[in-house]
Amino acid sequence: MSFADAQIDGQTTPVILTSPHAQVTPPILSGHPVEADNQIVLGAATLAQLHRQVGDTVVVSYGAPADFPVYIPPTRLVIVGTATLPAVGTAQALHPSMGTGGLVPAGIEPPAMHRFLRQPNPTLNGPAEVFVRLKNGVTPAAGRRSMQQIATAGTKAFEALPSSLYDGQSVDVLPVQYPAEIENYRTIGATPAFLATGLAAGATAALGLTLIASVRRRRRDLALLKALGLTHRQLASCVAWQSTVAVAAGAVAGIPAGVASGRWLWILFAHQINAVPDATVPALSILYVGLGALALGNLVAALPGTIASRTPAALVLRAE
Repeated sequence: MSFADAQIDGQTTPVILTSPHAQVTPPILSGHPVEADNQIVLGAATLAQLHRQVGDTVVVSYGAPADFPVYIPPTRLVIVGTATLPAVGTAQALHPSMGTGGLVPAGIEPPAMHRFLRQPNPTLNGPAEVFVRLKNGVTPAAGRRSMQQIATAGTKAFEALPSSLYDGQSVDVLPVQYPAEIENYRTIGATPAFLATGLAAGATAALGLTLIASVRRRRRDLALLKALGLTHRQLASCVAWQSTVAVAAGAVAGIPAGVASGRWLWILFAHQINAVPDATVPALSILYVGLGALALGNLVAALPGTIASRTPAALVLRAE
């Protein structure tokens, strides 16, 4: 892909030149990718700034008539979609971001401009940047090794250029370039995990205190059961079942509510940063959370169960 700063309805906007029906494109939020030379895809923020919507048209131009042949006259393009654009481009210059910029077909360049920009040496006619999507089953490490081999070959091709054309060009393999919005979110780090741990600790303490209070409040009932023949283990099991029922009820009500609210909050967050709202539910992790909650509930019931099993039947029932 190549980059430029074009005029869209009179506003300077960073754009990425692409080809119709490109196999690798930025994620589409609405509409469809560029499929013809008279179409354009915009970032959601740029679309809002232009006061346009999908289906409208915009006028795109580049340069001025005095810059001919490096000049694209005002050309009307149809907005066919919105996309989450990558935060890539020329260093220290205006570049696309998640909601800013546009995808413009390379065919918008007039033949004279294309001929003027084309170098006599084919080594210098490649794109400024190439996005790679790994095939299914290819690990990131294997994909990076393969791309590094290509980059090494490309750098050698540059180094083989005549000294008049070689200006230190090279081909580099870059890791995933996260936009500022994602980097800012990543700085939160383990804060959500700490918050979840604190909430779980508070719930565990509340459950333990509730069970202990329940055992103290029902000492007479426990003593009567003990007098009727229940063993220490059976009395402790009564408390364990009480804890299990409480945890199970909380899980049955809380897990669906948590999944629903989590999806809603993520979709809201994704829309705010112009990301693809692709919320997923890790079913296996949720199952582990439910089973872990039941196991923790039984563990918390151990101390109250021990207290219940040691209830002195004679002392409690002496007043009867």
